[in-house]
Amino acid sequence: MRIFAIRHGQTDRNLNRIVQGWSDQPLNANGITQAIQIGQHLKNHGYRFDRIVSSPLSRTMRSAEIIQQEMGTNLPMDIIPQFIERDFGVFEGTSVDETMPIIYQKGFKQAGYEHDEALLQRIDQALKSLYLQYPNDDILLSCHSHVTKSLLILSDPQNYNFQTWLNNASMCIFDYDGKTLITLAYNIEATQK
Repeated sequence: MRIFAIRHGQTDRNLNRIVQGWSDQPLNANGITQAIQIGQHLKNHGYRFDRIVSSPLSRTMRSAEIIQQEMGTNLPMDIIPQFIERDFGVFEGTSVDETMPIIYQKGFKQAGYEHDEALLQRIDQALKSLYLQYPNDDILLSCHSHVTKSLLILSDPQNYNFQTWLNNASMCIFDYDGKTLITLAYNIEATQK
């Protein structure tokens, strides 16, 4: 199975550096443009997918819809709740600059906050379930920053962590055989060749 994990386009909370987590924030005008650009990039570079998988939040579903429009495809979209963003709990709505130094402390845990091990376990289980359904498919996964970072960490914990940078509407590509996850590409943007 090959997974093309695309972070959703920008929202106003991304723009203003506010933690959004499970809050259902829509794409802003720039986020729509970013989704259009990555869709055009995928079409122009000959990418093909067997299906679309999305988190249940509107910013990921809308990104996937725009990408499909630009590619001229109409594939089935599976909404899989396990690929939702990290539950930031009490940190939702706070400043990214103030919050991230707190939650990035090794072993940080707080009631209501989905700590690193719990998030990694959730994404690992979601990945395994997806593989059981579609072991031979090329899947466009419209998701979130910490979901993609989880995939990167599961693939290569020596080189990636939750502080790894990901741009909005950027793509990471993975191969998965049901046991081993391999990162093939990191943070591809529409402006790249």
